Amino acid sequence: MDPYSRETAVILTHPIGEDDLLYNGLQGEGIDVIRDPMINTEQINLSKEELEVVFNSRRIIFTSKRGVEYFLNQVKPADILDKNFICIGKKTAQILEKTGIKAWWVSNGRTASDLVEELHEVHIPKNEKWVGLLGELAENTLESGLQDICEYKRFNIYKTITAEKRHEKTEALLKAKRPMLVVCTSPSCFNGFMDIYGDLIHEEVGFASIGPTTTKSMKKLEITPVVIARLSTYEGLWQEMKLQLKPDYQ
Repeated sequence: MDPYSRETAVILTHPIGEDDLLYNGLQGEGIDVIRDPMINTEQINLSKEELEVVFNSRRIIFTSKRGVEYFLNQVKPADILDKNFICIGKKTAQILEKTGIKAWWVSNGRTASDLVEELHEVHIPKNEKWVGLLGELAENTLESGLQDICEYKRFNIYKTITAEKRHEKTEALLKAKRPMLVVCTSPSCFNGFMDIYGDLIHEEVGFASIGPTTTKSMKKLEITPVVIARLSTYEGLWQEMKLQLKPDYQ
């Protein structure tokens, strides 16, 4: 499809909070936005044994805001003041800061691979116990990348629930072959959309990808995104989407 315009319907496939940058930005530009989340998350409660491992660990890694939120639902801040927290992204670290806890390390990168590269450049005492609190769908990048610098243990702190029903408006627009941009902020969002609507995809449907991992999932199905964020963040994706607008819209 061509770059999208005011006439293009935009489908947001991620769970949307009150301060969602993509939703608020698109709404502010007068673009027709449909909220059709393909995934949601649900807290996984850590067992007593798992919490004991966490309390006995030196450093705790978070790769997402939800990971921090679900962990803080299960512990008291006073019980973890002696820990060093490692976060991917400033917004993940900000959730910690709201409780008065400052992150020891905030990755300049956007992925687990970026974090691994950074930590290999830091002098860290051998045999420290570290814990990663991740979503169950996260790959084992940290486990394989950190095994030579610490004793790393992973616990899943939330699970992903995939949508099963079609959104009435999304389905109607697809059947009408209306120009559409489907915005995907994770492989799960993209795969969920294709599972539900794959048989309705037509040439006027384009996809926007937040970054390399999501783009890789798209290319597995021989789909090339029309918009790819240069920085794998909501801000980066929003900026790239604005750059792709047709000249008569800008």
